[in-house]
Order: sequence, then C-alpha cells, then structure tokens
Amino acid sequence: MIKVLGICGSPVKESNTELIMREALKSVEQEGVQTDIFTVQGKRIEDCRHCNWCMGKQDEGNFCAVKDDMEELYPKVVEADALMVASPVYLARMSGHLASVLDRLRCIHYGKHHAGGMKHKVGAAIAVSWFRNSGIETTLTSIHWAFLTYQMVIAVPGSLSTFGGAGLTSLSGIGDFDPKDKHQVLKDEYGLKTARASAKSMVELAKIIKAGKIKV
Repeated sequence: MIKVLGICGSPVKESNTELIMREALKSVEQEGVQTDIFTVQGKRIEDCRHCNWCMGKQDEGNFCAVKDDMEELYPKVVEADALMVASPVYLARMSGHLASVLDRLRCIHYGKHHAGGMKHKVGAAIAVSWFRNSGIETTLTSIHWAFLTYQMVIAVPGSLSTFGGAGLTSLSGIGDFDPKDKHQVLKDEYGLKTARASAKSMVELAKIIKAGKIKV
C-alpha cells in the first residue's frame, strides 16, 4: 500500500489550490494507493521557533514543543510514502502558511525520536497563480528546496512542466475571469494535466522506492 498525503497551503476555503490538488490525487486513487489531504485553512499553525526541543527531548507521540494543529499533521506525514504539496503563488514563492508547515516538519527529520523520518519520501509540488508569468516556477522550486533539505526524492511531470503542477486561476492566465466562477483553475485543462502527471510520477517513484526497501 502506497500512502499519499496532500498538503494544501492556501488559507482560503475550497480554494483553487485545494481543488487542483484534489483532482491530481483523484487521478492516482487506484488499487494499492491510499490518499489523504491536510489543508491549512482554518488551522492554527505557529512558526517554527528553532528552539531545537525536538532534537533533545522528543519522544514517541511528542513531536514538537509547540502544541497547535500541526499535531494532527505529524502522524500523517510519518506514515506517508509521498507528499503532494500545493501552494498559491505569494510573491513568487510558497505561501507563508505553507512555509510554516514545512519548517515545522523539521522535527520529523532532525528530531531525537524521528531522526531521518523524511528521508526518501517522495515529494511533488503544485503551484497556482492568477497570471501566467507571475512566479509559478519559483514557487515550485521554493517547495523543492524543502524537499531537498529533508533528503526527499522529487517527482516532476516531465516535458509537460519542468518543475511540477502549474495551474492558472484567470482564463488563459491573462487576467480574464468569470465573476460567477471562483474555481477557474478547473477550466485550465493543461494545468490539470500537469498536476495529474506530477501525481502519477510521484506514485511511480514511491512504488519503486518501497519495493527497493523491501528487497534491501
């Protein structure tokens, strides 16, 4: 069984970012693949304090000195074979909400009890932007930096999109919109295609890595 966890970094309820991620995960819901989603919307998540409590005092069930809604996420991340991380574009990078989440996951990689817990998990990224040329690639790579820091394996969709899923929320990415439709990313057929391809690549890599671990 491959366990895939989607993490949505948009604070907006039923956001375009969440919807494109759900479409991507839906495309890999097959026999042997289990999906789950965590969204920052409505959650209380503090910044990492870099107090290093996790490195010296962490034990089973106690991930971090800060007690907030990350307590819900930590066990899901530990169990996941792959993470699909999605963010709206904020100043050509991931949202601050998502940055806080990824920063806090250091306790699963550097913590006393969970040391190395992120290593060899597969990571795939999705970014959603209003305009076509407004920071999608830099947002994707800002997520990739977190994956690399945690020694994860990055999955990309290949020639469709170099760095990951790329969705647009204005029609054709030029600012046109239908005021009655708040979910225009679902009209971005190519963007949906890149997100689904990212998810399939992620699952393929996760299966290879899991099979390799069994043989080793």
